[in-house]
Amino acid sequence: MNNKFNLTVKVLSVVAVISLCFALFFLAVDFFGSRGRFPANSFIGKVDVSGLDKAEAVQRIKTTPVPAAFEPMVYFNASGETFAYSTQELGIYIKAEESVNNALSQANRGNYVEGLQKRIYKEVESFPLILDAEPAVLQTLLEDLATKVESVAQNASISLDEKTLAYNIVEDFPGRKLDIKKSIDECRSRLNESKNTFSLSLDYYELPRVTEYALRSAPPVHKLASFTTYYGTHDSPNRIHNIKLIASWLDNTLLLSDESFSLVKAIGNFSPERGFKQAYVISGGVLVPEYGGGTCQIGTTLYNAVALADLNVISRRNHSFYFSIYPFGRDATVYPGSSDFRFQNNTGAPILLKAEATGRLLRFAVYGTPTGKKVEFSEPAVYSLTSRGFVPSNRWAVLRSNSPFRTIVIRKVYDKTGKLLKEETITSFYKLYGDGTNVPIKRREGL
Repeated sequence: MNNKFNLTVKVLSVVAVISLCFALFFLAVDFFGSRGRFPANSFIGKVDVSGLDKAEAVQRIKTTPVPAAFEPMVYFNASGETFAYSTQELGIYIKAEESVNNALSQANRGNYVEGLQKRIYKEVESFPLILDAEPAVLQTLLEDLATKVESVAQNASISLDEKTLAYNIVEDFPGRKLDIKKSIDECRSRLNESKNTFSLSLDYYELPRVTEYALRSAPPVHKLASFTTYYGTHDSPNRIHNIKLIASWLDNTLLLSDESFSLVKAIGNFSPERGFKQAYVISGGVLVPEYGGGTCQIGTTLYNAVALADLNVISRRNHSFYFSIYPFGRDATVYPGSSDFRFQNNTGAPILLKAEATGRLLRFAVYGTPTGKKVEFSEPAVYSLTSRGFVPSNRWAVLRSNSPFRTIVIRKVYDKTGKLLKEETITSFYKLYGDGTNVPIKRREGL
């Protein structure tokens, strides 16, 4: 019995020694065989480098197309917009040796036992590719992309239906410019990290004057005042054309609190290239056809709407001739270089100007937030110029006499309780009645 037991022990001992030798041999082969080679289930990017040494891995990566090794597409993001390009379009290439060196350094980190455990359990190890792109190719592509992402500042706007008072506010956009150098640096840095999404570097160089926030905080949809004038029987198609043209430009003008408005600046130069036609204007004490004739009706109508809304009138001059289509003593002449109508939004909130010009009338309306104010004009006091100076007269007498005269109109502003807030004296001086027969005309108005 003892002999059998001893024999069994000897056999088991021999088997154990042989097994240990095999294990040590396996470990020795694995240890020396794994040095400088990638373990099984090793990937650099999408390239399988299992069991390859450095040179073999470099060669395999070099012969693998970039889309197969990395990603077929890359993406640029800019303020919610995404632009996709192929890796070929960007001239992206793989830095094979750097990628392999980096992967090997990571694969050989830790002790041998940890590495053996990963190999035994066949754990997948992935290492990043190190990539780059041709700067010149990136420069060209981003210059083209700049045309798609760059923009000038756009003000918020409001559209108002005057009949229903329904309105819609359109958001503002800041002006932005693509910083190409920073974007190239960002792209190459991300490629170095094996990333295929990049953020474009945008410089927001200009903020909009009118913001969506300002309009939504105090939407200008309450009518503060409006005023309408009608064309005269002798008004030409050219004059009406000019009025319609300017009204179309001024419609939907927005002014923020404390902002000023210049009618001359808003209209710009009078030229046929901008659509103006020749119609009568007062120049040098005579009527003469010039481009932009009819602008004074724009000024007069807007002035009365502004005065009724109690906006701050900065500058206003009356015509040298009085025309019966205008309210007596409440007209406003406009002529570039000499006369301008200017006012300021003193309501503390945005205001919206609405303009309408038809074949028979011109109307301006001022919309804002309710102020509770009420504005009244007095009947004009009329004074005729005689050899004794200005003497009291009346409208019909001075118009019949065709002599110079002066008017005085009192404008009063009341709050919602009826309390008088302010009183303004509006003085005007006219040399002639413009609709009279003795008005000098330099030349007739053509078509």
